[in-house]
Formats: sequence, structure tokens, C-alpha cells
Amino acid sequence: MSRRILGGVAAGVARYLDVDVVFVRVAFAVLTVLGGSGALIYLAAWLLVPADDEEHPLAQQWADRRPARRSLIVIVIGIVVGVIALTDLFSNGPWWPHENGNLGFLFGAAALILALSLVAGSGGNRKAASRLRWVFVTVVLGVAAVVVVAAATVFSIEAASGVPLRGGIGATQFRPTSAGQVARNYRLALGNMNVDLSAVSFRSGTTHVTATVGIGRLVVEVPPGPSVSVVAHSGLGDVEVFGQNNGGLSTVQTVSAAGATGSRSHVVVDADAGVGQVQVIRTVPAYS
Repeated sequence: MSRRILGGVAAGVARYLDVDVVFVRVAFAVLTVLGGSGALIYLAAWLLVPADDEEHPLAQQWADRRPARRSLIVIVIGIVVGVIALTDLFSNGPWWPHENGNLGFLFGAAALILALSLVAGSGGNRKAASRLRWVFVTVVLGVAAVVVVAAATVFSIEAASGVPLRGGIGATQFRPTSAGQVARNYRLALGNMNVDLSAVSFRSGTTHVTATVGIGRLVVEVPPGPSVSVVAHSGLGDVEVFGQNNGGLSTVQTVSAAGATGSRSHVVVDADAGVGQVQVIRTVPAYS
């Protein structure tokens, strides 16, 4: 506590590791800028690690002073939602060059307000007449907080993926029948999109096709004739290219497939989903 600036966390870590406190403070600052984890770690240590002159950590001191009827479950839900909301805020703030970060930031701010409301309204001695009303309001706030923070997290991952969140909402299918009808870009913000190129006879040379879905499912079908190069990516979800499946966070598949004998056509497909599934299918020849 003798060398603290805020809570003394950096000074305590520096003393424990026997290093200069400046290095620890720089590390916290860098982690805070790169995603906000530094601030969250600092806050957790401040609340959970006791100070030199205290027997119990700050969080336990607060808990010991809480009203007798304060709900522990509501407090835990509020804290969990609040921590996730803070992470979403740090990930979508104006200091990050995310094209689609505004929605994640707004949902994160709303989730943080709901989390604070849950914690603030979790205690106090109540008369029997007001107890039912408190339960109802708390349940509504809790459900709203969980839904909003889930939306904030989804939009945060979508923004971090770099996939543009534009092009409309709903279920969309594109089925060009000639090379002249093939567009360079196919985009959808939310929903399911199918880009069926199986009926197209591609000209000699290289044709580039980009298909993106911000949140949802993307299916691209290519014909058996031309050679095909595919780069498929999902910020969070499954990626399947010609039967090869991978899933998880920031999944990328790069696959090349030869075309029919004598074909001089080459199709380059970039298929991306911010959050959701990407599937690239090669159709079989009609005679098979």
C-alpha cells in the first residue's frame, strides 16, 4: 500500500516478483489497450487480494456489510454479466478500427447498465407485499441482461472478424445461369444466403466471387467444370469446404481443386461469415 497509485495492485505484484513497479504498470497498460484484459485483471486483484493492512479482501468486506436478505445468485449473475459487458465495451470502443463495432458497443453499454441494476437491487429487507414484485422485476432484469450481453458478445465477435455487416436481413438465394449474371460480391447482414453457381458455364480465365454473411449461414455451390480456389472463414462457427469440416473461433480453410480435363476456367471464391456457418459445395456432373 505504500507505493500505490490506485489500489496498490501493481506495487504488490512488483514486490512479489521482485521487479521494478514501472514494468508491471506498463504491462497492465498494454493489456488494457489490447482488448481490456489489463483493467479486468487489475479490478479482480483489487477486489480479491487483501491489502497489507487488511485481513480480508475488499470484496469480502463489502459482502460482510451487505443486507441480510441480499440475493447471492442475483449478485453473481450481475457480476458475470458486468464483466462480459466490460469486455465487449473494450473490444468495440472507438479506439479499435472495427467497421461494425457500434452495435457491440451499444449492446455492451446496455448490458452493463442492466448488470449494475441487478447488483444494486439485489438486497434490502422487504415486506411480504413487495417481495413478489421484486422477484418479478429481478427476473425480467436478469433475462434482459443475459439476452443483451449475449447479443453484445455476438456483435463483438462479428466486428472483430472483419466481415461487413451489410446487405439486408432474411433468407436470400442467388442463382445466376450465365457468366454475365455472376456478381463480384454477394452480401447479407443477418440471415441465410445461398449462392448457387452450379448452372454457370464460366468463361476462360479467372473469375473472382466474394460472398459474406455477417451473422447467419452461407452456402456457396460451384460447378464441377472449372478449377476452384476457396478461402473460407468464420469468426465463430463451422467452416466446411468440399466435405472438409473445421469449427471454432476464427476458423479458416484454404482449398484448391482441379477442374475438368481441358477446362481453362478458374473460379476464386472468398466465403466469409462473421458469426455462423460457411459451406462451400462442389456439385456433381449431371451425367453421374
